[in-house]
Amino acid sequence: MPARRDFMTGNCEFPTRGWGPLEETDVTVAAQLGRRGVVTGLVTDHYHLFREGAGNYHFDFSSWDFIRGIEGDRVYSDPEEALRIDYHSDPNRIQKKYRDYYFKYKHFRMKTEDDWFAARTFRSAADWVRRNRSHRNGFHLMIDCFPPHEPFDPPPGYAEQYDPDYAGDRLVTPEYEPAECHYTPREQQHIRALYAGNVTFADACFGAFMEAIEPLNILDDTMIVVSTDHGTYTTEHGWTGKLGTYLYDCVTHVPLLIYHPGVDPRVEDAVVSNIDIAPTLLDARGIEPEQPVHGASLLPLLGGRAEKIRDAAHTGFYGRQHIVNDGRYAFHLAHDQSQPLYWHGLTQSYFAGAGPARDIEVTPEGVRRRVELFPGVRDFYLEPALFDLRDDPGQNVNVYAERPDLVRRFEDEIRRFCAETHAPPWYLDRLAL
Repeated sequence: MPARRDFMTGNCEFPTRGWGPLEETDVTVAAQLGRRGVVTGLVTDHYHLFREGAGNYHFDFSSWDFIRGIEGDRVYSDPEEALRIDYHSDPNRIQKKYRDYYFKYKHFRMKTEDDWFAARTFRSAADWVRRNRSHRNGFHLMIDCFPPHEPFDPPPGYAEQYDPDYAGDRLVTPEYEPAECHYTPREQQHIRALYAGNVTFADACFGAFMEAIEPLNILDDTMIVVSTDHGTYTTEHGWTGKLGTYLYDCVTHVPLLIYHPGVDPRVEDAVVSNIDIAPTLLDARGIEPEQPVHGASLLPLLGGRAEKIRDAAHTGFYGRQHIVNDGRYAFHLAHDQSQPLYWHGLTQSYFAGAGPARDIEVTPEGVRRRVELFPGVRDFYLEPALFDLRDDPGQNVNVYAERPDLVRRFEDEIRRFCAETHAPPWYLDRLAL
């Protein structure tokens, strides 16, 4: 969800707050376009956009279509034992929220490949474009497809093309822990196949969407941006899930594909960030953001008028880690958990334990609440790390001790970033800078 706020507003969330709803002060792309007469739409199967603790991300759109049933969406409450659900696994090896909600939904609704979520989401999106393409001021559509996030549960045949001989438990919800604690080497191989199958199916559904809109004669004046919020561990660095260890590139270096009329296809190696998407979409319509943003438009880069947008990209996990990546090196710092942590904003927190509204303080940086960290987070610590992405793309060798010159440079870059983004003073204290 923090990535959704970055995508929609062009601002970094991780230095000041974590997983939660949009704040009243957040100004989204959809709101800014809507005020200029552009019809905006959201088509999604992403349950978290609507759930408690984050359920206002759809408010600024002219219309939205929420495709129900993914992950913990509470569609069916029927007694499990009466349904004869086929988990293709020991049920106890599937996370409880998926047993309670997703598999009940699957039991009732997912009979053919067309019933899977990616298929339904992109089919609805193509229909939305068909019906809305003729608006006088154009349109803006955000498609938020939850797959290939877990459950790694593609339709039959997709995972099998990567692992045809597997006959064990179908482990569609890997734990966010070291893989060897839960899975045999053969099971780990199948988890990778399940994820690959999920990606392949989502890719096929996006391809079907493109095939559906190409005959509509809109691509000569339509920009298409494809990205995602995060990657995952499918036994890389010994982990499954996406938490618990360093935020290596397999989690943080996500795809970004942009189609823009008049721009020839190419691969671009400039360093960019998800906060650049919002100002790029506005710039494509000749609109200045209504408030300052941390991101920058990519149009100069796309049009060949600039060679770079920034020197480094900053990634973080609220209260835990900060990573700087300049394309050659990735520098990792963990937070000092003995230092106080604050949640900035008035909305409720999720996964963080920020204090109640009566505990709000007013500071020069805005309102804040003290965060009481949960067990596990309180003890989270990783040694500082520096990885050479050219010579060590797998990020297996920490060269932090050997390159104090680079360490100082990246520490200065974090200070610069914090000044530019108006991060609160306590943030640098938690990074021991």
